[in-house]
Amino acid sequence: MLKRNRLLMISIFIGVIGISITPFFDSVVVTTDYDLTRHRLGLPLPIIEQNTWLTPLDDAFPFELGLVSPQENPTKILMGNYLFLVVAAVVTVYMILVSIKVLYKRIR
Repeated sequence: MLKRNRLLMISIFIGVIGISITPFFDSVVVTTDYDLTRHRLGLPLPIIEQNTWLTPLDDAFPFELGLVSPQENPTKILMGNYLFLVVAAVVTVYMILVSIKVLYKRIR
């Protein structure tokens, strides 16, 4: 029982950290049609939304925009997407760890 709890705790840690850092590695190609007041980042679903106050020049398009400073731009977490992705990641990691454990026992 203790080992299963340990695997579950490891899965939760990996799932939360893994999903929480995805906006740092995501970017969006901004065109003239893009709504900068709803700048969404996260992989594979957006988990944060930023209201940016950028006013790019007309000849600046298209450009790539990633995470901007949360201190200067209002940022909110999209909790539904975040919780869904964390649960999916935790279940996936837990299944992988249990499979590795079973395979390891069969080899020994």
